[in-house]
Amino acid sequence: MTDNNQGADLPRHASGELPRNWGALLTLGILMLVFGTMGIIWAPAYSIGVAMVFGAFLLGAGSVQLISAFTSGEKTWKGKLAHTLVALVYIIAGGIALWNPVGAAAGLTLFFASLLLAIGAIRIVYGFQQKKQGWSWLWPVFLGLLDIAIAALLTIGWPATGIWVPGLFFAIELLMNGWYLVLTAWTSRKAGADHAG
Repeated sequence: MTDNNQGADLPRHASGELPRNWGALLTLGILMLVFGTMGIIWAPAYSIGVAMVFGAFLLGAGSVQLISAFTSGEKTWKGKLAHTLVALVYIIAGGIALWNPVGAAAGLTLFFASLLLAIGAIRIVYGFQQKKQGWSWLWPVFLGLLDIAIAALLTIGWPATGIWVPGLFFAIELLMNGWYLVLTAWTSRKAGADHAG
């Protein structure tokens, strides 16, 4: 007879909820925290790096797509022209980003501002829909207004904001993920120690 609770005595990480190798996770988390902190300090350098990686990605993706369009062997494919044009746009945009990473960082900043503006508007609409239902609505409206305010500040300060915003956003992402990994590793280590004890 199989006991349905046979995994109940195992530590949480052994049952798949937490990783077993917490040391590697802790190391990766600490590295991300270090590089994230460096990114906060040197945001302009990180912005240029982000723009160059973005440009290299576009250039690579466009090149693969262009080669695919001409080597697929399709004779009657009606979408070949559109496929080729999109590939060329990717290649040109990637080349420009690699040639002028500062300009690309400024462009990414406008993209971030547009994204925050759209997210802010969606959150505000959602908040007022929540209000009509009698649910909690202040928090989404507040976050939406905050998104719009940040978007406005990025746009008003543009193009100067372009030199630090992409790098700062990347650094903040590294910090958040770093803390997440460190806390996950700590919880995994504690669960293993508690079980051993």
